[in-house]
Amino acid sequence: ISGGVSNVSFSFRGNNPVREAIHAVFLYHAIQAGMDMGIVNAGQLAILDDLANELREAVEDVVLNRRDDSTERLLDIAGKYNNTGEVQEDPAAAEWRGWDVNARLSHALVKGITEFIDEDTEEARLAAERPLHVIEGALMDGMNVVGDLFGAGKMFLPQVVKSARVMKKAVAWLMPYIEAEKSEGDINSNGKILMATVKGDVHDIGKNIVGVVLQCNGYEIIDLGVMVPTETILQRAT
Repeated sequence: ISGGVSNVSFSFRGNNPVREAIHAVFLYHAIQAGMDMGIVNAGQLAILDDLANELREAVEDVVLNRRDDSTERLLDIAGKYNNTGEVQEDPAAAEWRGWDVNARLSHALVKGITEFIDEDTEEARLAAERPLHVIEGALMDGMNVVGDLFGAGKMFLPQVVKSARVMKKAVAWLMPYIEAEKSEGDINSNGKILMATVKGDVHDIGKNIVGVVLQCNGYEIIDLGVMVPTETILQRAT
């Protein structure tokens, strides 16, 4: 079962908040009903639990045909969420920037925001006893939220990939400090893990996400990349 999800929201073109809400709601319920593949603009996907209750309820009424007046009700409130022509809010002025640094890191991971990740990671590192504690704390807390949302069908793969990029950037900032601890004998590796995408497959999203999570848990990752022949993997493994 497959289809073009963006077609469902086409009548609201120009009103991105409503379109994103329709995509998220439709995908969530369609997957539960057996949908195998959906064609959708990855840039127009909202996290289901982030939708305003009023908007989510109105969209679900339409998608699930729960009320006779569902179309009229969605049309009535759609204008409240129309961002056409509005100036986007400066990310630096967003309310979440005033939160505790651990909460900011978790929020950035869930939302896939990279703009402030270096400075926030450094602030967390300076406040932590060890750089690894930043990974084991706020960063893994954020990734756990991402995992829960994805597992519940309320967050989708493109959003998970964005979260993984934020995580990778934060870990990259911390790695020199973690390596410095290792060289001083203050930290031990849990072991080495060899990773690769086999020959014939260029997709590495899952591999990269797993690699970041394992690295965060103290494993040394040897990443051979994509399209790697079996012989090469076996040679490196031995």
